Amino acid sequence: MKRNLLVASLAFGALFSVSAMAQTCGGPTSWQPDATGTPAISGSTCGGDTTAAGYCGGNLDAPGPAYVMSSNFAAGRTFTNISLTGGAGYDAVMYISAQASGCGTNAACTATGDTGAPIPTADVPDGSYFVIVTAATFDTAGQCGTFTITSDGSFPVTLQGFTVS
Repeated sequence: MKRNLLVASLAFGALFSVSAMAQTCGGPTSWQPDATGTPAISGSTCGGDTTAAGYCGGNLDAPGPAYVMSSNFAAGRTFTNISLTGGAGYDAVMYISAQASGCGTNAACTATGDTGAPIPTADVPDGSYFVIVTAATFDTAGQCGTFTITSDGSFPVTLQGFTVS
């Protein structure tokens, strides 16, 4: 019985450690909405990435932990806006930066937005991007909270396989 409990504890611990490492610059969550803009993505920045000293080339402070997503903006996309909603009492902001520039302090921002103001994406070039949600620059150190991001259309995906039977 003790052996089964130990194995179950180790398996749970491994599962927890994998999920705890997600949503960071080193292990971002993938977000690719379909043609209807689904799924929205909800999460919490609490316990998120704290490696950046700032964003947008170091021009904006990083007062709290961040939730990091990876998205591919490709030709044929149908979205024109991405919207961010912060949880109660949380002033969330969103930064979009090209993955080629890196993630965090030295990465230039392609687009920025805050709670309640959709980010227009018509001028964002095709490519792979980090979408980062964190606290507003005027928030206190360590500020974190919940958020939801929605899109008004799709980010196209690449066909990975096709089989005819």
